[in-house]
Amino acid sequence: MTENRGRMGVVVVAAGRSSRMEGVDKQVTLLGGEAVISHSLRVFEEFADVGSIVLVMSADNLDAGKAAVEAGGFSKVVDVVAGGERRQDSVKIGLDLIASHTDGTPEFVAIHDGARPFIDADMITRGLVTAQKIGAAIAAVPVKDTIKTAPHRVVTDTPDRSGMWAIQTPQIFRFDVLKTAHEMTNEDVTDDASMVELVGGMVAVFTGSNDNIKLTTPEDIELASLIYDRRNVDLKSASGGIAVEGSRFGIGFDGHGLVDGGPLRLGGIDIEFDQRLDGHSDGDVLFHAIASAILGAAGLGDLGGRYPSSDEGYAGFDSAQFIAESARLALEAGWLVSHLDATVIAQRPRLASSTPKMAAKIDKINGLEATSINVKVTSTDHVGAIGMGEGIAAQAVATLIPVSK
Repeated sequence: MTENRGRMGVVVVAAGRSSRMEGVDKQVTLLGGEAVISHSLRVFEEFADVGSIVLVMSADNLDAGKAAVEAGGFSKVVDVVAGGERRQDSVKIGLDLIASHTDGTPEFVAIHDGARPFIDADMITRGLVTAQKIGAAIAAVPVKDTIKTAPHRVVTDTPDRSGMWAIQTPQIFRFDVLKTAHEMTNEDVTDDASMVELVGGMVAVFTGSNDNIKLTTPEDIELASLIYDRRNVDLKSASGGIAVEGSRFGIGFDGHGLVDGGPLRLGGIDIEFDQRLDGHSDGDVLFHAIASAILGAAGLGDLGGRYPSSDEGYAGFDSAQFIAESARLALEAGWLVSHLDATVIAQRPRLASSTPKMAAKIDKINGLEATSINVKVTSTDHVGAIGMGEGIAAQAVATLIPVSK
């Protein structure tokens, strides 16, 4: 028996046959590079009140479910099992396993469709608060469309939609309430709340989300991809890039002294100036900082270790190649450069008018074609060696996202 300190157990039901998906298995099809079921599993995994999760799959998908759990590192998943003939049979299997894996049954249990990948922690919190008060709580959104009753496709009634809700999951119950409902009911039902209603229990609605769609047809997969992309674009990282789940960040810095003789090579462009940066390669501190940030985010060491100044092969080297090679190595390690934010630190020359050209140059480097880029400049207000005009430095932050497989 596994000790469990969580207040809530979870049964994720993914045992459907995907009969309307035209050969696409909705539970294990990829969304954002991982199985659809992994998205909701991760939300429950990271929810503090959840102690244990049971994933119920179809017999044909049992191995795929176990693989998704292993790939996601979901430590709270205590069982991946085959479901029953009906949805309610699959839930009953999950309830029994939750009870067997905990040190006493949890206070609450959440039932969730594995084909709904867009739940979030706020939604679960709303459901748990409501279940504490009422005993049974179901996610739902108000019905927007006019509803017609039309047996045999002949309209017989137009009910008032003002009090109607479209029901979703998760549905959250006091564990004993749902367990009792399952023991007392054998009628076919479409959801667990209906079973509680049949035995006289009270069920309350909490606000779900219009994003919380259930994947039922191939068109839903296309819609899910759009929702996934939009939700990830909306999550802006502190560096101004796109914060995708699992993002990593790296910081790079480089500085060189100025010596007589121009032009100044910086940000991949030649700037008219009577001095240039002193370096073994072309001395482009901005490009060096960016390459270093990419390597750091990908956990691939540092720029000097990979391209040592003692190697004559890098004498006068075009530093754009350092960035391209760093991006290639990061990609091989499973990371894609999503955003670059860089700052050039220089007292002279004035560089603000050159930053758009630098960003455009960076954008053309192999491996960065789809990367958002921001380049800016600052000075040290005449403080230190840079402030005295003796050198130029640059720092960069790279945002890397996991590659979708």
